[in-house]
Amino acid sequence: MPKATDLTFTNKLNQMWTGELQPGEEPHLGRGKYEASRFEQGFILQHYAGKVEYRTDGWLEKNKDPLNDNLTRVLAASSERYVASLFAEYGDPVSNVSGVVNLLTVGKKRGIKKGAFRTVAQRHKEQLSSLMAQLHATQPHFVRCIVPNNHKKPGRVDVPLILDQLRCNGVLEGIRIARLGYPNRLPFVEFRQRYEVLTPGIIPRGYMDGRKACLRMVDALELDKSIYKVGTSKIFFKAGVLAELEERRDALLFDIFSRLQAMARMWTARRQMKKVLNRAVAIRTIQRNARVYGELRDWPWWQLYTKVCHYQHLICLRLTDDFRFALFLPLPAMTRNCKRRRLSFS
Repeated sequence: MPKATDLTFTNKLNQMWTGELQPGEEPHLGRGKYEASRFEQGFILQHYAGKVEYRTDGWLEKNKDPLNDNLTRVLAASSERYVASLFAEYGDPVSNVSGVVNLLTVGKKRGIKKGAFRTVAQRHKEQLSSLMAQLHATQPHFVRCIVPNNHKKPGRVDVPLILDQLRCNGVLEGIRIARLGYPNRLPFVEFRQRYEVLTPGIIPRGYMDGRKACLRMVDALELDKSIYKVGTSKIFFKAGVLAELEERRDALLFDIFSRLQAMARMWTARRQMKKVLNRAVAIRTIQRNARVYGELRDWPWWQLYTKVCHYQHLICLRLTDDFRFALFLPLPAMTRNCKRRRLSFS
């Protein structure tokens, strides 16, 4: 805008964004986000965090792009009259001076370096480029501090205040944008290693391309195609899909480890029970042998048998089958057998 001022710039903005539409003209999408300032020279824009007021005092001067001094001097000395008239005010004021004076004048003008002047937009662009280069070279982590209440007292939560802070910090807007896209992503190798347990037998043994393996896995998991996308090296998911897969994986692992623990506990319990049963059988055997010994220790033939066994290395005595059989008979039968042998000896 030639010969424009901050006031004319503000009026033109107000006319453009809040004025009446021409017949057949469609309203701009951002028309509802613009509002003229009531008391100050400026305008108001509706951001996602809220309304922000901008002052236009000195707006044109701050955003004025200066022309290079050498370029304007060359255009002012152009042979085209029209071009020279456009840049007449940038021409040399004195043209009939000596060459030394011209050199000094040129030296002075070069020392001013008007072209080196940077506008606010240029400085903002350079700072933004430097910040983006630094962010790409590092792995930043952002910590957002939230004030729970204005009284600085514990145990009090002001919900509208917290929501306003989250909205102004861009957290809610970032969450909304992330939910519209595919915020969760995993490389093929990591996805296969972590969730292959949910699809047993789907991937054959041997080498298989990571992309094909992931496609088989998502088909076996019965995932809707609208909630995931498969790229060249990663697989992308909508918000909440990985959380559901993690729940299914945790449930499956809990079932597997529960069965493993049950089998281990069953084996240890059976082993302990077997030891108890063996001890009970051993105790009953010892008791039975003790009772048999108590019944046989006064029997003469048993005393003779024990003495023979004691001197076994001196006398080789072979017991008859009847006598060995008699040792395993019950006490009444053994008594009758002994009585018969006594009668036979007498």
